[in-house]
Amino acid sequence: MAIKPDTTVALQNRAESLADNELPSAQDTIPGVQDSLKVEVNGIETTIEYYAKDSIITRTKDNTTYLYGDARIKYDKIDLLAAIIIIDRNNNELIARGVQDSTGIWRGRPIFQDAQGVYETEEIRYNFITQRARIKGVATDQPDGQLQGDVIKRNPDQSAYILNGKYIPCLDDPDAQTFIKAKKIKINPGVSVITGPFLLYVGGIPTPLGLPFGYFPDTREATSGILFPKYGDEQRRGLFLREGGWYQAWNEKVHSAFTADVYSKGSWGLKARTVYKNRYKYSGSLDVSFNRNYTNPLTDENPLDSQDFWVSWTHRPDSKGRNSRFSASVRAGTSSFNQNNLSTVNFSNNIRSEFRSNVNFSGTIPRSPFNYTISARHNQNVQTKILDVSLPEFGLNMNRVYPMKGSKADILKSLNVGWRFNASNRITNLVRPGTAGFDIANRTDATDTIAVQFQTLDQLLDNATNGAQHNIDLSTSFSIKEYFNFTPSFNIQELWYLEELNYQYLEDENAVRIDTIRGFSRAMTYSAGVGVSTQIYGMYPAKRLKNIEAIRHIVTPSINFTYRPDFSEERFGYYQTVQTDTASDGSPITQQLSIYDGFRFGSPTLGEAAALSFQVSNKLEMKVKNDTAQSRKVSIIDNLSLAGGYNFLADSFKLSTIAITARTSLFNKKVQINMGAILDPYTYVTSTSEGITSTQRISKLALRSSQGLGRLTSARFSLSTNLNSRANSSNSRSGAGGFAGGGLAGEGDLGSFGEGGDNPGQFGSLNDGGIRSAVPEYFYDPNGYVDITIPWNIRLSFDYSYLWTTTGTTTRQSVKANGQLELTPKWQLTYNTGYDFDQKEFTQTSIGVYRDLGCWEMRANWIPFGAFTSYTIDIQIKTSALKDLKISRRRSQFDRSF
Repeated sequence: MAIKPDTTVALQNRAESLADNELPSAQDTIPGVQDSLKVEVNGIETTIEYYAKDSIITRTKDNTTYLYGDARIKYDKIDLLAAIIIIDRNNNELIARGVQDSTGIWRGRPIFQDAQGVYETEEIRYNFITQRARIKGVATDQPDGQLQGDVIKRNPDQSAYILNGKYIPCLDDPDAQTFIKAKKIKINPGVSVITGPFLLYVGGIPTPLGLPFGYFPDTREATSGILFPKYGDEQRRGLFLREGGWYQAWNEKVHSAFTADVYSKGSWGLKARTVYKNRYKYSGSLDVSFNRNYTNPLTDENPLDSQDFWVSWTHRPDSKGRNSRFSASVRAGTSSFNQNNLSTVNFSNNIRSEFRSNVNFSGTIPRSPFNYTISARHNQNVQTKILDVSLPEFGLNMNRVYPMKGSKADILKSLNVGWRFNASNRITNLVRPGTAGFDIANRTDATDTIAVQFQTLDQLLDNATNGAQHNIDLSTSFSIKEYFNFTPSFNIQELWYLEELNYQYLEDENAVRIDTIRGFSRAMTYSAGVGVSTQIYGMYPAKRLKNIEAIRHIVTPSINFTYRPDFSEERFGYYQTVQTDTASDGSPITQQLSIYDGFRFGSPTLGEAAALSFQVSNKLEMKVKNDTAQSRKVSIIDNLSLAGGYNFLADSFKLSTIAITARTSLFNKKVQINMGAILDPYTYVTSTSEGITSTQRISKLALRSSQGLGRLTSARFSLSTNLNSRANSSNSRSGAGGFAGGGLAGEGDLGSFGEGGDNPGQFGSLNDGGIRSAVPEYFYDPNGYVDITIPWNIRLSFDYSYLWTTTGTTTRQSVKANGQLELTPKWQLTYNTGYDFDQKEFTQTSIGVYRDLGCWEMRANWIPFGAFTSYTIDIQIKTSALKDLKISRRRSQFDRSF
């Protein structure tokens, strides 16, 4: 059956029609005719059901049945749908074909479905006795693509031979001009695909990429095989072959990849990566890398000579319905690993100075209020080379218990008790000097670090601190006149240690000797307090203001009084009064020193305290007239609070600093504003001695010294906005981390003005534009999905911070911008940049480009300047079956021909 090129239409996958056109039952009244016949296959009698919408004609002369109009046959696992189907009983054959309408377009092409898949054809002949088929003009869906052929012969064992076969790696475009073409193809379903000579066509043009024969595993399961290396030239280590090795599929739950790197100047590396997944239970991955970096010191200006390793482990449980849970997040290695092995994929690791790990096992004890946690923690700073390991840590907690919840009195009904127990062993290579500010006879007086090696394990263990801590708190709550809420509380804390310190003044050396006494030691402290809070509402009618009905002011004041004894008194035995120096007149200078100084959970608090803490929070709202009958509530000030404290028993500086915070939003929450400040209410006096000017804080309120309310010691202002082209659309995907009213840049601890912090995304990610919610893992995973449904979005933020100390003033101000722009439906641009006004330079900037090329796609990322100047370009076929068919170029400033 020849088809003219100008009348050929794209073969459409109509597999859905097979499910939507079930054979009608005998009681159906829809037009059409149905019948059945019995045949014998391999000695077993089976039934063939057939149906036609138009008519069924049987010619008894040659024992042939003709089905016209949406004809359908169901036989065993075979389902056949076509415009015309002929059943030839003499030859035991089924013949199906389409029809050509008056315009020359073919209608009702045969669709053949069996256990191996769905085939859309021009014509099919099937022998239901031998179970062989001859199919003409076949098109069938394959994983991540479509297989077409002029003629296919199908055998009873489901194997098939294809003449002039063509594999198109584009499910959504059967006429794509990128394909692999072979004259002969044999398919063994679930086993392999074998071809004769084949070529890759791009744009319909044959390329030199081809082989005289091909063997491709055809299995839905992952298989083991060779990983081909990447090649290139690096400035420091020379020509290289990277990431070549072996992929091992142990089973359907565990896969591993073992790779190696080789450099021409003598460096080499090994890496093992394992991923595992047990559905509905847990999943994770483990990466172990080792690199031996070496270059010849006689020929290189900056020779390399290091042995680096890195371990990454992630374990995620699915603990639904379980009493226990195990999770892990480990990132640890030598401090020079990331500097000697720069990544062109994950640039954040190159600049990150601190890495944290956590392994945690937690659970609940059935039919009890208790839960437990066993964990290990690791904190490593690769710049300072300080390592902290908490191993192990154990916690046992009791949920709050209400022993008198059946009482009618509120004060007894709300009475509750809670209990927490924590034990920890902390190992660090940081050796700290004494903290008391005097000479120590038998300890270092300077900060030092211990090299982390197996040879220094004894020193690290000697430097470890450990202990346990109990906390018991008893509290209740009640209200008076329904306006004032009272919360009395009583807290007990007990510390357990396996040693304590003893101090002795050595007059000959004018220093203090500190001895460690082994043995169990405990310290118990307690405190009592009561808190009072209420809410005050004020309504201000706004009759003179257009479209504003009223303004409401909500004030939430709270005060809390706490009393704590002086645990440095001799009767407690937690402190020793020790001579630390001798005055010029010969009199001793003494200090109170804790026998638990520098221990894991600290020491009992020094000094008696009767403190009153206070906080006043304000919220301002207004009611705005709406087009509908219901008014709309608009927030003017989300929060304006003031907090501080006063210690009645302190010798000096009884009033604490005052913390002021404010938060609001403008333009229907499109612009977020955060402010914070710390006000010191005391007087600062400046004096000059011997030409040196110094500033000192004295215990006198600034108001009494005519210095106003006090000195502003720190402040922070942050303004941010998230804008996108769908910000006002009800279909915006806020659940996917949408850009309208999302997370606030700069929102957080207003008392912290340092860089970094615990939030790794505080200043945006270097290589994903800080918008990973919109482009998930865009630059981390080259096979990741790219969201191109949002035409554009932008995040802008401005941060200003101010810090005053007696030695000087520090200010920081910067602006940051990141987002994405869809230039066309197939072009997308992502960006991340910023400017530091104090340093007068741009922050780390990255630009990413994505291009949809139909069957192909291109991803590029460029860091134009800075310490990690680099670029990456990847052009590859989208289908995972041909994911190794790509062009990649990754270059950093350390590579040649950058």
